Amino acid sequence: MSIETPIEFELEQYKDRVDAMQMANELLREERDRYKDAADSLNAELDACRATLKQAESIISRLRNHIAQGVEL
Repeated sequence: MSIETPIEFELEQYKDRVDAMQMANELLREERDRYKDAADSLNAELDACRATLKQAESIISRLRNHIAQGVEL
């Protein structure tokens, strides 16, 4: 059984604290990566929705023109 000096004891506490902080940092990185992946996926979905909306607006515009000209649908 060894007797620790106050400096050794304090150093051990700091090592434990650094280990805990490294673990927390790794968990935060993983969470950040998941959120980034989710954001990328949502942006892709938003772009697809915008394209669909643009296409629908075009169809509606053509239908309005046909209606205004009295064309039978």
